[in-house]
Amino acid sequence: MMDRLKIDIDASCLEIDKECRVLTIHGSVDEMIPVEDATEFDKIISNHKLRIVEGADHDYTSHQAELASIVLEFIKASLEQDKAASI
Repeated sequence: MMDRLKIDIDASCLEIDKECRVLTIHGSVDEMIPVEDATEFDKIISNHKLRIVEGADHDYTSHQAELASIVLEFIKASLEQDKAASI
């Protein structure tokens, strides 16, 4: 935990390659990591998609299906982008 507190999140986000697709999924009632952290990532990371899952906690206890659906949607969209770019 102490190591995480020492990380400069803004600087780390800026090091992400501009071509790298990044998905952040965050629960709206996450008590471990504030949802504001996710919204800050969205401002800093250039190729970023942010999804806030309403009512989800840190473990997505009652939102597993929605979590899986969001991840699958992101992967499918990324594969379609790659396919279109190679044509």
